[in-house]
Amino acid sequence: MNSMTVLGPRTNTCRALVLASSLALLSSLGPWATAVEAWWTPPPSPSCGSSTFPATGQTTSYPPTLKITDAPVRDDGVVQAGGALRYQNNGDGTITDLNTGLIWEQKIRDIRSLHDVTLTFAWDSVAATIWDWLEQVNTEGGTGLAGHNDWRIPNVKELQSIVDYGTFSPPVDVAFNHNPGMLATCSVAECSLTGVGNHWTSTTVALNTVMAWGVGFNAGGVFTDSKSDILFVRAVRGGCVP
Repeated sequence: MNSMTVLGPRTNTCRALVLASSLALLSSLGPWATAVEAWWTPPPSPSCGSSTFPATGQTTSYPPTLKITDAPVRDDGVVQAGGALRYQNNGDGTITDLNTGLIWEQKIRDIRSLHDVTLTFAWDSVAATIWDWLEQVNTEGGTGLAGHNDWRIPNVKELQSIVDYGTFSPPVDVAFNHNPGMLATCSVAECSLTGVGNHWTSTTVALNTVMAWGVGFNAGGVFTDSKSDILFVRAVRGGCVP
């Protein structure tokens, strides 16, 4: 035999009072009360422009070799989600990512230059750091690299966006790996290089703030490292900055 709970008049009265109170609160909040404002994302800054999330660059499929079912495998090489990697060399020592709108410093081979591909620095040190180097980039020639003084160290997501996972050592598009021969020196008109090694980002590790995130330009992995370690660095400007 099924049991039934009988609600008395006092219970119904309490429910009515709660409902009336809730309706009054919603009415006082106005037409936006139904939106969950805690999860609302503000509109982007006007500087963001129109950008496309970049693809990884991987165009070859690598299906599993031990799979025993007939389930289809639509890995990255099959789907190729995101905008195909597209870059423009601006001829002034900078490279524009046509997907994200970010403008990147072009690396060359010249030990006398701030943009020599072999330059490495610590994130935090009593010696010269990436921040000291960046200050020189922003004051280069009196106006900064390519006439701009808003160069910065990329955050971890920005730096990873130029990784081309379809290649390695370095895992970048030819725009960042052009004419990597053994010339003693090469200018922005002759080459565009990437150091095969770990690069700093501006992103600190929240769990341990004496460390920062980096991107490895051998295979394209993301890692954490002590801020006192010596790594490569590449400057960026533009993109979505408030």
